[in-house]
Amino acid sequence: MFGKRVKKAISAAMAGMVLAACAWSSAPAQSVPPTDYLGIPGPIEFAGAQYRLAWSARPSADYVKHEYLPPGQQPESYTDMVSVELLTSGVGVADALKAQTEMLDKRKGSDPIANYQILRNPDNGQVVLDFLVSEESSGTLTVEWDAYRYVPVTMPGGKNAVILFAVSRRHYGEGAGDFLKALKTKRTADIDALVNHAVPGAEPAK
Repeated sequence: MFGKRVKKAISAAMAGMVLAACAWSSAPAQSVPPTDYLGIPGPIEFAGAQYRLAWSARPSADYVKHEYLPPGQQPESYTDMVSVELLTSGVGVADALKAQTEMLDKRKGSDPIANYQILRNPDNGQVVLDFLVSEESSGTLTVEWDAYRYVPVTMPGGKNAVILFAVSRRHYGEGAGDFLKALKTKRTADIDALVNHAVPGAEPAK
């Protein structure tokens, strides 16, 4: 877990940061119950709430994604989500992080609030990417804040892999300013909960 030095860095960065940024995505609706590819059916308890598996995908043999939502929320219109992703292609944390930050850097040209910061734990190689994005193509402003925790792991046989454990918060329509103001304190608690949460065991189901 992240030590006191990293927690202090998180607090200091949060206090001085107006906004952070994210790569936009919205999971399509699934007509059948989600498949538990990772052996993590849920619920996952995070920050006092229960999150159940609501959406899953396995786009390739070496990439799996699970999304967990509180009761009553849907992937295409959620306000609170935790997710677990497993990448077993042999890339490391640095590669996965670079791909995401490059996407965010490109987004800055069209998204006025897109921004991010990187928090590193030198003791275990874990990294948290804290970011925010917005979208208005549908005619309704949507603001999304995310924190991605990248965890290096070794698969059976010695192959490098990365687990991504993340929390996401969204706001739709009017009141976005109040949502962003509240993030100044809520994001600190969410990041602390994320880095201190046991990483959900993630190994593809056979």
